[in-house]
Amino acid sequence: MMGHSLWHRADRRTAGGDPVPGCLIRAMQGKRFASGLSILTIGAVLWPIVQNSRQQPKDNFPLSYYPMFTADRSQRAQVTHLLGLDARGRRYPIPYGYAGAGGLNQVRRQLRELVRIGRADELCRSVASKIGRESGGPFAGVVTVQVVTGEYRLADYFTGTRTPLSERVHASREVERALP
Repeated sequence: MMGHSLWHRADRRTAGGDPVPGCLIRAMQGKRFASGLSILTIGAVLWPIVQNSRQQPKDNFPLSYYPMFTADRSQRAQVTHLLGLDARGRRYPIPYGYAGAGGLNQVRRQLRELVRIGRADELCRSVASKIGRESGGPFAGVVTVQVVTGEYRLADYFTGTRTPLSERVHASREVERALP
């Protein structure tokens, strides 16, 4: 039996004196390892909770206490967006895809930046032109496109009241329809 590892030796004995097979020893050691690894993983996941009780919590990758979910939030939010109006003044929110390519948050930031640097009219003209080229669809009745920043009460907005508390129009353009 020279050269065999400890794993294969059958000199370990049960309480009754019978030899314990090497595969059983390996299985028990594997379970101990898995249990230890599980305890370490659970500890690492729960460790950031300690930050919630500190006066000045520290957020750091990979151990985050998720401040995006625990931070106090304002009851109101300002959102810069595109708005279509029909001849009767009914409002039609225009999707961000008309303003630019990319994800929702990316285009929203671009919209805010264009307003900030004074290019809202250029954006409005571009969106009005895109809507004017469409023949039909949800914006067939839209006659005016606006770039607006509205302030909304979040609790109201998410329960169905979409009317802004206040609104500032940065640019407004009439939609010129392409002739068929």
